[in-house]
Amino acid sequence: VCPELLNQGQTASGTPVRVQLLGNHLDAMAANAHKAIELGSFGIDLNFGCPSKTVNRSQGGAILLREPETLYRVVHAVRTALPTEVVVSAKMRLGYDDASLMIENAQAIESAGATELTVHARTKVQGYAPPAHWDQLAQLAEQIRLPLIANGDIWTPEDYRRCVSIVGTEDVMLGRGAIRNPDLATRIRQNS
Repeated sequence: VCPELLNQGQTASGTPVRVQLLGNHLDAMAANAHKAIELGSFGIDLNFGCPSKTVNRSQGGAILLREPETLYRVVHAVRTALPTEVVVSAKMRLGYDDASLMIENAQAIESAGATELTVHARTKVQGYAPPAHWDQLAQLAEQIRLPLIANGDIWTPEDYRRCVSIVGTEDVMLGRGAIRNPDLATRIRQNS
């Protein structure tokens, strides 16, 4: 269910939308990705970061960060089901219990054909407890070639500037900060 697909894949204000999928069933992930593109999605985003216990019990979201080979297979199945010009992005956390597989997970996603990677700067176990570990994103950025999008604890334009100076990317994903402060993206653009 993605109501934006009834509006040519865009929000009412014209922002393009990518359908986000999560799971580990290769055929289902590939088929749903293909269908979403047919219906007008501007790309596919694969969620390997969801910390929900229900999702993780169903072998989706962050639990897959324990299995780099599964991340590879899921991304590869979706990538090969779609035309090469379609964006296949992925979102992950630093890890599940710890960040020991962070680089291996990111490299698996990259080598399977993802076109960009968003990383929430905490593990699943850390949840949303401060602080976000932007320094670990900086280490990761040195190990991959695909575009890295930083996520976590960006509440103000000052947080944005601090994050990008540490991580080395201008690209961020705003989550809870944008919910709390709906004008945050505009304020960041004006103050950057």
